Amino acid sequence: MIMTRQFVIKKIGIVVVVCMMLQMLPYFMKSSQATVNANATSSLNWLKKQLDAPVYPVAVSITSNNGTSVGIVSGTVGTTNAPLPTHTLQTNPNIKSTQSYPNQYSGVVSGTWGGITNRSDYSIYVFDETDIAYKKVEVTLNANGTWSTGSLTFNGKPVVALVKNNNTVVGLLNEFVKKTVVEYEVYTFAKSDALYYQTKAPIYEDGTFSTRKVPIFNGQDITGYTTPDSVGTKVVQVVRKSDGKVLSTSELPRLDLIRSYYIPLEDSHNTLGVDRRSWIYDDALAVIAFSLAGDQTRANKILQQLQNLKNPDGSLYFSYDTFSNDFDNKKRSGAIAWVGYAALQYEKKFSSTTYRGFATSLADYLLTLQSPTTGSIKGGPDVAWYSTEHNVDSYFFFRDLGQLSGNATYQNAATAVKNALLGSHWNTTEQRFNQGINDPSGSLDANSWGSIFLESIGRHDLAVTATAYLNNFKVNNVPFVKSSDLNKYNMTYEILGLVSGYKPYLPDNNDYVNAPSVIWTEGTWGVINLFERQGTNATALKQSMYDIQSADPTGGTVYTNEGYAPLPYEFYVWPSVAASAWAYITIYNPTSIW
Repeated sequence: MIMTRQFVIKKIGIVVVVCMMLQMLPYFMKSSQATVNANATSSLNWLKKQLDAPVYPVAVSITSNNGTSVGIVSGTVGTTNAPLPTHTLQTNPNIKSTQSYPNQYSGVVSGTWGGITNRSDYSIYVFDETDIAYKKVEVTLNANGTWSTGSLTFNGKPVVALVKNNNTVVGLLNEFVKKTVVEYEVYTFAKSDALYYQTKAPIYEDGTFSTRKVPIFNGQDITGYTTPDSVGTKVVQVVRKSDGKVLSTSELPRLDLIRSYYIPLEDSHNTLGVDRRSWIYDDALAVIAFSLAGDQTRANKILQQLQNLKNPDGSLYFSYDTFSNDFDNKKRSGAIAWVGYAALQYEKKFSSTTYRGFATSLADYLLTLQSPTTGSIKGGPDVAWYSTEHNVDSYFFFRDLGQLSGNATYQNAATAVKNALLGSHWNTTEQRFNQGINDPSGSLDANSWGSIFLESIGRHDLAVTATAYLNNFKVNNVPFVKSSDLNKYNMTYEILGLVSGYKPYLPDNNDYVNAPSVIWTEGTWGVINLFERQGTNATALKQSMYDIQSADPTGGTVYTNEGYAPLPYEFYVWPSVAASAWAYITIYNPTSIW
């Protein structure tokens, strides 16, 4: 899956071959045995992690005002198991006193000062607060670390402030007495329809934090105080000061969708919110993987959320921010077909028709995109192109829905899409699939998943040449190493030795000028799935995928072995749902889908 998903908008699953002629058995072998090895288990556990509530390396919690009211927000940062990273502490300019000064106090106001290197820049202002805090007296800091006023009488509440250069209130009495963390701080937000920034708060040496009332000082009097006043659920983030990277947040996802990527903290894209986003294709793959694993709870959670997000016309948007519910308003037929297919997989696995109506509405929407001339399904309502990949997706969805429902509408739709693939999408000159109608660009998944489609309909003769065409995409014996090059950035994942796999595109003079020769793990698992169905030895390919997976100690599979940031490709070395789910599905049983 390309991060922008502009060209290959998520790849198709694998065909379930129900009936084959005896003479084809040596070529296209259906395995009925489900197997789960350590790599599959690791992939599944990683998928669970991406769906469940995030666990951050640093713990943060709110202990006061963890609601919607206005006021001071305080809490703690770090626990034994999730501590704040190595940091330094600083003593801040402060004034303190062991004595309390009640309303209408009469007497001396005194205390000590600390954290100040040039005491001549500072002075103590004492105010008498009634309707506002009126300046009563100003005193200097003594060299021995003390300060003191003469005897004073107050009409209201005594307020004491440390002032720098006679114009800035640095802090009030007994504020900032504790040391604070230099490298990190807490940002506070109020969450309603969106997340609204409120203020920053220091982290104290004991791991606590608290926002504060900030005096409004005009150089003479304190006329009031500013307090974050937005109504909304309070959210806090632990932020690294040097670059604004968020180490932790108290915010929980709003949507029960799987987060498509894990992005390392040090990656420059970590601040862009991509790691919060869920592409519905990935949700479909996750539903299938969880269903195969017998995890009905997680599979149901995703499908229920997708059903709730369905638009009135029966469609879904391309992706959603799992925290804010913001969506990418593109609609792409392939991704929608995948979701419908996943709902049917759930139905077959758990003998439940809960989502049959949901699947039917998705299918009805896709029918509005079907060309009356060719029978092909258009990529979306806003585009004019007809993708081979999307039509392979749609074929299997319509086929299975027609079989389960007995509805001729969907059976006929599957037949029309099949004929379109064989007629309008097939390159008769090169004997392989084009990327789309009138689009001869070389695309891996159009021919790997396209070959699965051909085998499923008994066209092994065409599958032979489409499969042979895949050799053009092979990437042999390349490294998987770290790089600080911004166009290839990856300073987290690497392995010793060389790996092999398949790249997504062939360079041409049209869509894919300078297409990179990176190993695309999602696509490579699709090729492995095809090979294992055909009885082709894929042991070496699988070992390369296992080697790549070993780079992530949490069990995910990175999307590519090497980054390639330039548009329109935008490949990144991030553990991804697409690659990890394809790994699980294929290891479990290549013919468990399609």
